[in-house]
Amino acid sequence: MLVKLERLSFEEHGLVLCYPKPSRGEFEARLSELRQLGVEALEFSGGKLVGRLHVLGKGNSALIVKAWARGERFALKVRRLDSGKPDVAHEAELTRAANRVNVGPRLHASTLNMLLMELVEGLSLPAWIGLPEGKPPGREEVSSFLSKALWQCRRLDEAGIDHGELSRASKHIIVRRNCEPCIIDFEKASLKRRPSNVTSLTQFFLLKGAVASRITEVLGFISREDLIRRLRDYKVNPSNESFKSILSLIGC
Repeated sequence: MLVKLERLSFEEHGLVLCYPKPSRGEFEARLSELRQLGVEALEFSGGKLVGRLHVLGKGNSALIVKAWARGERFALKVRRLDSGKPDVAHEAELTRAANRVNVGPRLHASTLNMLLMELVEGLSLPAWIGLPEGKPPGREEVSSFLSKALWQCRRLDEAGIDHGELSRASKHIIVRRNCEPCIIDFEKASLKRRPSNVTSLTQFFLLKGAVASRITEVLGFISREDLIRRLRDYKVNPSNESFKSILSLIGC
């Protein structure tokens, strides 16, 4: 369902742009933001329902809608009115910082309440690894994926960016069709905390939870004690040597 900008109406589309309590004034202000971003149309499709309209995502602080600009499709993140934050400036800053080390969806533009980003299409981590009842990828594919994801975390660590959510990575990594990982959602990221991306994601992948159980089934035995020791070494001394020691243990 593609709706051009000039056809958007408060009655039909106000709830998506001004969730959860739309007002005409806020709706008109957000239409202006769409114009600033160069958005030409919104596409109401996806797995979540807001009123009678489908969207890509619905979180505690924002909705994600497909948007068209300059003939291309993007992901448009729209701040909820009840998000508790006055704007999306922090997320824009941290997403740009991650982009500088080639991590995350590319941020193309931002306004007070909206981020216009690369549309990343693919599978969630649980779906890619075959949960709950599917068939997982092969060992070589899983090993390659882990290596790429952890190298992205290493670059974030070196840049001083702590994502903050990678201990619960199921909703924060999309697996593209070429099995490339894309770390998303830098809303809670920080340049002030000590980065723990490598240690958080390694623990998620290999030490606890359903995803870790499935990955270790595919990879085979990995000494839990050795892995914990190497993660501690990396935490104390986050060098390339200590990082590669983690990769070597898990066969990456």
